[in-house]
Amino acid sequence: MILANSIPVRYLFTTAKSEMMFVTIFTVVSIIIHKFVAFPEIPISVSALLGTAISLILSFRLAQAYDRWWEARMIWGSMVNDSRSLILQLQSFSKNSEKVHVEKMAKRHIAWVSAVATMLRKQALQEEMKSYLDPSEFTAAQEAGHAPLLLMKKQMEDLEALGLSTYEKIQVDNTIVRLIASMGQAERIKNTVFPTEYQYYLHLTIYLFLGFISISLANLGHDWEIALIIVIAAPFFLLEKAAEHLQDPFENRPTDIPITAISRNIEINILNLIEAEPVPEAIIADDYYLN
Repeated sequence: MILANSIPVRYLFTTAKSEMMFVTIFTVVSIIIHKFVAFPEIPISVSALLGTAISLILSFRLAQAYDRWWEARMIWGSMVNDSRSLILQLQSFSKNSEKVHVEKMAKRHIAWVSAVATMLRKQALQEEMKSYLDPSEFTAAQEAGHAPLLLMKKQMEDLEALGLSTYEKIQVDNTIVRLIASMGQAERIKNTVFPTEYQYYLHLTIYLFLGFISISLANLGHDWEIALIIVIAAPFFLLEKAAEHLQDPFENRPTDIPITAISRNIEINILNLIEAEPVPEAIIADDYYLN
């Protein structure tokens, strides 16, 4: 997640560098064509009208992308709350003799949260989770097609071993169901591709706009024309790239939801609740974004 600090110029440059290189080549080619082909004059107002239409389309695109990003953040916020609730419920409902059993389930839940985060980013389960799982469970989770689901199944099996009343078991079951639902919602965002034809048509419209603007500015000097078209095109492509990154919040990019940092905060909360040591430090951004 990009923080409020100033964003480095290098990030802005690398975000849309391929598009800007294409725009430069496109402009140079159009200038060469103008020398041999007499295009009809296109009033600058026509290009301005098309630019306004693109701005409206981009606004809608950004709004839709931000909705996906914000939904993902709300999902992980719910996971934080339900994770705390789960451990508190287990501690409150269980007997003192079952403290070791509750601690085992709490540590497994830390591994579950980490497994959800790594699954969304298509990464392997972190080696640090070995300390929270039995060796056989860690190996099984690494080999499983869906590690979080396997770990949650283990949680449900161990829940049966606790001497909970029917009411208490229903309360814990409801919390676990909410956690599984949050995981499913995050998977839905991860696996639902934003309509690619929408992005294709938007790019096509931007290039059409650049073609019109290059004809409208044909009377300018070539150096001025190239520079002006690049300046005009840059905001469109930067905004389009921002929308493209926001719409996929689990791709391990600076614009992602900081699920690694959130997972660490859940880990710290749970270890403090069960009074276990050592407690790791919270992840602090040492750059312009938090992962």
